[in-house]
Amino acid sequence: MFQILTRLLLEMQLCAVSALFTVEVPQQLYVVEYGSNVTMECRFPVNSSLNLGLLSVVWEQKRQGQLESRDVYTFHNGKALLSSQHHDYMGRAALLHNELKSGRAILQITSVKITDAGSYLCLIDYQGADYKYITLEVKASYKTINTQKTRKWNEDKFAFICQSEGFPLAEVFWQNEKNFSLSGSANTTYTLTADGLYNVTSILIFNQNMNENYSCIFWNKELNENTSAHIYSLALMSTQYGGQKSLILFIVATCVIILAFLSALTIFQKRKSFKNCRAKKDRKGKLSPNVTDENRDYCNSQMENSHLSTVPFSGESRNVSL
Repeated sequence: MFQILTRLLLEMQLCAVSALFTVEVPQQLYVVEYGSNVTMECRFPVNSSLNLGLLSVVWEQKRQGQLESRDVYTFHNGKALLSSQHHDYMGRAALLHNELKSGRAILQITSVKITDAGSYLCLIDYQGADYKYITLEVKASYKTINTQKTRKWNEDKFAFICQSEGFPLAEVFWQNEKNFSLSGSANTTYTLTADGLYNVTSILIFNQNMNENYSCIFWNKELNENTSAHIYSLALMSTQYGGQKSLILFIVATCVIILAFLSALTIFQKRKSFKNCRAKKDRKGKLSPNVTDENRDYCNSQMENSHLSTVPFSGESRNVSL
């Protein structure tokens, strides 16, 4: 309702006082980076000391393709009307009140979003009324390109992946170290994030025998900007084969350790049996009477086997000297 009354008042007063009261803008176009802050300004005449009770300032935004405008900030008769402020600007948009006394209506927007882009109306009503439009453009450069290298399982092919976020939508080009275009072999897709950014992903698949440098280039046509990332396929393959070689060496070393442990355990058990039987003999100079003939034969067998395991074979006669 206030916006309608303000515009009706504006239309009635413009014809009578347009020559006496004029709003001016020092800059009609602002181009800012996504996530940064921006201050847009319009100026109005102040003949003497400013009477805030008579001043009204309205900042509205209209996005391209949208029918309705959004209330960015309204200051009426010396008070801010935050209840009418669009929720998307709450906590981000403010009018610098200390600049009003010098005839400057400065709107500050922090953490600029893609949706902040559009046309802004600056309307001033102070002993006269006038308005001007200011355009805000928001850009988001594809500054950071995330790269990934993978191998397609069961195939001798590799995939290079480049991913980045920005605005407006960028085109992705691929080329090798000889600047030969490979874009026709790439698959590029995009999605929109909650902040209005384009999340662009491009995948290039190639054979493992193609050992070259590759580059993915994100071209932002509207901003005349390009960002590139470089990937070397040989590094991927050397890493892969190096990992396989390390795995094989680990398996071989593990098997050797297990075999050595089992051999040591077998020898230890044989020597332990030999010592037990020997100790029984030494106790009385002969085997204990309660040892049966079968146990006696077992001890003799263990002593014999233990002795045999410690005596080397003769290469010529193949006889063992006991």
